[in-house]
Amino acid sequence: MTSITIPSTRGSARNAGGVKGNPSADVRTRLRLVTASAHQRIHAHSGFAAAAAATISLSDYRLLLVRLFGFHRAFETVHMDSPFAFGEHRARSHLIAADLKSLGFDASAISRLPLCDTLQAPANEAEQLGDLYVMEGSTLGGVHIARALQTIVPGAGGRGRRFFLGYGARHGAMWRAFLERLEGLAAAPSAVGDAERAAVKTFDEFERWMSGWKALRSTSAEAHLI
Repeated sequence: MTSITIPSTRGSARNAGGVKGNPSADVRTRLRLVTASAHQRIHAHSGFAAAAAATISLSDYRLLLVRLFGFHRAFETVHMDSPFAFGEHRARSHLIAADLKSLGFDASAISRLPLCDTLQAPANEAEQLGDLYVMEGSTLGGVHIARALQTIVPGAGGRGRRFFLGYGARHGAMWRAFLERLEGLAAAPSAVGDAERAAVKTFDEFERWMSGWKALRSTSAEAHLI
């Protein structure tokens, strides 16, 4: 499996300057405002849009999962190794791996998939929460995509769609628990600024990584599965 680089602090892009939201809003609203344009671009991503519309082919769906695995596994490694609690209960790359196995990949093939190598470890809890805002927020639209994919991947019990089904019955409770922790930053304006910049940076990294979602078709030994 491709190794990833994990610097001990954020790069200059995250530390320089700041992204201004509405200083009177709650933390969730501020993060939503500063990431709104990136969020819209992700919604328009050709793979996610096709999945949500149930028009994606099975081969393209495999490619989308492969790219998602590369980002989520790297993200989890960076955050598990940070001094700030992430919690294995929020990890979801194993769900992508299970979906890929359902669609023809074996463990060896999954272990050789490329991982995102540009993610940086959070310097503090606020940065980690900003990062997690992006990843946890993605579970909100995932349920809709999972429903749309039923005609593409009709496996029983969510087979092949486990990642997009996310936390299942725990979804609401997980999201509320995260928001409660996020709002704990409100008393420290500098911490909210760190979270804003982290969320923007993570969206940028995710968008960049997902732009190459069809690369595996022609470059990987696993291309015969696609």
